[in-house]
Amino acid sequence: MTHPWAALAVALASAGAPAAELLQPGIYRLDPDAWLQAAPATPAPGEAFKQRFAHAIPASAKVRVAFVSRDPQGQRNTLVFVTDPGYRYDINSENRLCPAYAFPDWNDRSDAQPYCRTNINGDGSEAAFDWSTTQFTVRWNDRKRATGTEHIPPQRKPTADEVGACAISDVCAPEAYGRSVTHYEVIHPRDRFVLQQARDYSDVLYLPIDVVAQAEPLATRAGEPLKAGSYLAVVSRTPAWFQIERIASDGSTASGWIDRDALSRPEWVVQTAVTPAFRFRLGFERNDSDDDDPQRVLSAIDVLDATTGKRVQILRDFDADPIGGAGDVLQLVDANFDGHPDILLPGMSGGAGPNSTDNVFLFDPASQNFVYDATLSGMPQLSINAAQRTVTSSARNGCCAHASETYRYRDGSLELFESWEEALSADGESVDTTRGVLRNGRMTYSTVRSPAEH
Repeated sequence: MTHPWAALAVALASAGAPAAELLQPGIYRLDPDAWLQAAPATPAPGEAFKQRFAHAIPASAKVRVAFVSRDPQGQRNTLVFVTDPGYRYDINSENRLCPAYAFPDWNDRSDAQPYCRTNINGDGSEAAFDWSTTQFTVRWNDRKRATGTEHIPPQRKPTADEVGACAISDVCAPEAYGRSVTHYEVIHPRDRFVLQQARDYSDVLYLPIDVVAQAEPLATRAGEPLKAGSYLAVVSRTPAWFQIERIASDGSTASGWIDRDALSRPEWVVQTAVTPAFRFRLGFERNDSDDDDPQRVLSAIDVLDATTGKRVQILRDFDADPIGGAGDVLQLVDANFDGHPDILLPGMSGGAGPNSTDNVFLFDPASQNFVYDATLSGMPQLSINAAQRTVTSSARNGCCAHASETYRYRDGSLELFESWEEALSADGESVDTTRGVLRNGRMTYSTVRSPAEH
């Protein structure tokens, strides 16, 4: 018997599968001669080409190096060209090279993520990229300009058959009637970058405001100011700090730490749920994707000492769909039945209400911190039954397929002990109900078919 959630597991695995090939993260240097190695274009009949080669990088950008990050799941690269400070990107001018790109399949440009797309429509307005693991080429569509038309006279008189064919079908033998050749200048804008130094860059941080980079976290002396509009390579992150590297135009690097509170200015909303030890407030930020329907995105959880009000812990980097407004949405539940209240917050909708998830942070008595639990947070339609000490997850696949799984904790880990699935048959005439039960350490399944109600 197939496990009732096998199809869902396959779908999730496919969604998270890494791309076939991405750039290795690190610092890349411009190959000074690669622009002369573009493949020449092939003229069509009646055309003649004069091939020219050009740089894809605008001269005013003065780019010699670029740096690349790759997200931990290996699904996206972010690429930043280290441009001259005076360079200004303008899609309608020669300066159409964007300072930063995200690929493949990137379409989420915003003020917080000012990365450009790559050759989306193939019309030349967006740069195109070709890459392997250790080098990439940036290019624009070839530019083709007519420079004149040459008429080549006939070499002989037409035969009787050629005269007839030319009169009837307008197909005239060039040797007998002559021909015209249109001359074009074809320009190939290309530049190639090659990996100079591999680095474990997991992301790119764009600075919307001026900030200060510290030599170490919680440093007491003044750090180095960084200007708004800068792009920084992220080496690591915690909920409180970014560890970053700045890449100079010659490829040299400088390390630092940025306090994430300096970058984020959320709207803080105090929550009514409290414990004897802690109080909470949630940070909401405006979602810029729809100006006509302003929404808020939950971006941070501030855990405060119940007595002093001082921060004990800050939680960030979890996924949550935008909501209508900032509100009182934090719940406290004992999700793992260890006697300590845990945090439960809205997560992702999953495309349908019955498939929504929650963000679950379990309290760890040893560290006195709340820790994100990926297993519980990944379960759709999570339900905690304190009386029976069970955890149930439910889901719907379209109109006619529903399923649920129920777990218990055993030695600190979740153990599936009961499942249920109901699905309409392909012909719509019957309903298959499959139940699974844990027996002697193994799940066993049975299916009952009954007539469908019409």
